[in-house]
Amino acid sequence: MQKNSYESLSKKNKLLFLAGLFDGEGSFGLWKKGRNQKSFQCAIEMADKDILDRFSEYFGGNVHKCKIRKVHWTQTWRWRLSGKKAYNCINKIIGFMCKRRRDKFDGIPK
Repeated sequence: MQKNSYESLSKKNKLLFLAGLFDGEGSFGLWKKGRNQKSFQCAIEMADKDILDRFSEYFGGNVHKCKIRKVHWTQTWRWRLSGKKAYNCINKIIGFMCKRRRDKFDGIPK
């Protein structure tokens, strides 16, 4: 079976691809974990599960099916990481992301 273009990329180029996608579609920050706790998390929600599987393969984490919020909406999926794995993921890709995202990451307590 012939590899697709993504599968043919080097590990570094896969990272660049995922960073660009995350910059446009992803989110990260300190999110509520429990009643009085927050944890660093990163996530992407989209209709293309195969793309999210690439994040899971590269960084870990899970891809979950989201509840369809309105009958006429397309099924979406969410990839999410939390804690140290999430921080390490963003730390690897932040240098390739826009200034707004870099500033936000710099403001997160380490």
